[in-house]
Amino acid sequence: MLVLRGTVGGSGPVELDVLKAQDGVRQVLTDPINGYGRDNVTNVRCNNGVNPTVRKGTSFSCVVTVDGAQRRVLAEFTDDAGTYAVDRPR
Repeated sequence: MLVLRGTVGGSGPVELDVLKAQDGVRQVLTDPINGYGRDNVTNVRCNNGVNPTVRKGTSFSCVVTVDGAQRRVLAEFTDDAGTYAVDRPR
C-alpha cells in the first residue's frame, strides 16, 4: 500500500473531497517511482462519487479501468486527518 495525504474540508464530520481522492488514486496507480507504475489508467470513480467520512481504520473503494479491464482499488484511512493508503488494483 502507498500512502497519500487527502484534502478535507467543511464543518461537522470530516470528509475527504472525492474528486481530489480520485486524482490521488490515479496518481498512485500511474507513478512509476512512488506508485504502482500502471499504464493506461482511466475512469477512476471512488465511493460512488460521494465524499467519504474520514475516520482512521475505515476505507473507501474505487473502480478503475486499467489497460481496458475494470479493477477495484481499496483505500484505507491511516489517521483522522485524511491520510489514506492505496492498495494495488485487483
